[in-house]
Amino acid sequence: MSATLPADAGSWRTGNAHRSRDGRGSIVLGPLGLALAVACAIAIVSTKGETWIVVTVVGGLVGLAVLLRPVVGIYLLFGGAILFEQYQITGLTPITGQTRVFVNLSAYTVIPIRLSIADLLALFTLVAWLAQRIRGLVEPMRMGPFGRPMVVFAGALAAGTAIGAARGTGWDPNALFQELRGPGQIFLTYFLAANLVRTRGQVAVLAWEFVAFVAVKALQGILNYQESLGLSLGLDAVTGHEDVVFFDLAIALLLVMAVIGLRTRLMYGLVAVLPLILGAELLTERRVGFIAMGATFAAIALLFFARNPRRGIVLAMLGGIVGAAYLALFWNETGPLGEPVRALRAVVEPSSVSARDLLSGHWREIENRNIEYTVRQLPFTGVGVGQEYLFQQEPPSLGDPKVFYWRNITHNSVLWPWLKAGPIGAFAFWFLVARVLLFGSAAFAVLRDPGVRWIAVLPVALMVIWITFASVEPAFTYTRSLVVVGTVLGLGAAIAGFKPFARREAR
Repeated sequence: MSATLPADAGSWRTGNAHRSRDGRGSIVLGPLGLALAVACAIAIVSTKGETWIVVTVVGGLVGLAVLLRPVVGIYLLFGGAILFEQYQITGLTPITGQTRVFVNLSAYTVIPIRLSIADLLALFTLVAWLAQRIRGLVEPMRMGPFGRPMVVFAGALAAGTAIGAARGTGWDPNALFQELRGPGQIFLTYFLAANLVRTRGQVAVLAWEFVAFVAVKALQGILNYQESLGLSLGLDAVTGHEDVVFFDLAIALLLVMAVIGLRTRLMYGLVAVLPLILGAELLTERRVGFIAMGATFAAIALLFFARNPRRGIVLAMLGGIVGAAYLALFWNETGPLGEPVRALRAVVEPSSVSARDLLSGHWREIENRNIEYTVRQLPFTGVGVGQEYLFQQEPPSLGDPKVFYWRNITHNSVLWPWLKAGPIGAFAFWFLVARVLLFGSAAFAVLRDPGVRWIAVLPVALMVIWITFASVEPAFTYTRSLVVVGTVLGLGAAIAGFKPFARREAR
């Protein structure tokens, strides 16, 4: 594959002993998997496609693949997070939203398990990796560059849980589970990716998965928009809320590859799907997506300025010229082409804000006042995880709080750690964010090979995008984006082992 890393990335190669053991496992498990697939195919045909048979087939084959190659679990989690919706898109029923990959089994089956297929896959992948680690079939565990900040953040949330339980009245174990589920996915996918993604080919698989599935989601968004034109009811969006995170990351990745002069099939693939991604970004009408894109472009310009001031200045000037030209041409545009300027026009011309945006902004203003009130009342501990935060002003209802837990989880997610664990929670969260930005920036500055430098930018760009998204959305509840964040951060372990950067870190 052309989305490759340099040949001297020693830590990304698997030893001969491991390869030989893997080969012996393939000899045994390969025919077994083929026999299982044939038997299941016969069963499906004979039962005319009964659902339980299909589930058994898929589950059996996936389980076998993950046992043989635990990294397959990461591939499936990462690809599934991009491809399948977690929440229904109001007014639309795309096929990817009917899979229920991120819905608790107890919500649609008789199985009393409050875990989703994605949760179970992540846990099964962990078990498969641990089993191979015990048998000595995989390399020793590594924390990666973000392992310690992850542990610190997990410890802060554990302290917040103790605070919530100690406060007693109002503490809800169900809310606790819902609040910790998202951070748990970040921790788990990070450590899995850090330990399982070790070769150039594995990074390439994830890269191509990302490009292919983002293209699918972009095309689906465009088709959803066309479908919505025939509906009498206006739609809030034509994609899932978190899809803009993936769209922005794809655009940022293409920009970085173009500027550093990387000409690979992966880069050309991004160029080919760029019109779909830009079209979906415009049609989905998510202001935060355009704000995050602008923030990411600024971060990328700073990275290039630190490494090559002339190139950074040129990139910033080019961005400024393009931005000014766009504002001049589309300031009064009300269609999809005017979506990027909608957020800025809302500040300069408040009268131009739509009724939907006014209601959304008003709700968030009330929420922010309630967050401020809660912090003032409990400045050192927060309310604790599993507890509702304090309401000075009652906002309009968002439905059953025991379904969405909107009295526990805030749209302003960047303040959620302080709200739940006080200053310790806030410090732990921003310590993780700062570590990601500093490490990625340092790696980009030190590494010379373009085939690796673009990977070093991924954690930085994704963190900037996700933090912007989290400032206005309950981002800790969007499992899809959290799986992608955890996986991308896990690639930092491979970057940390690349020789030039490893020597710098050792000094």
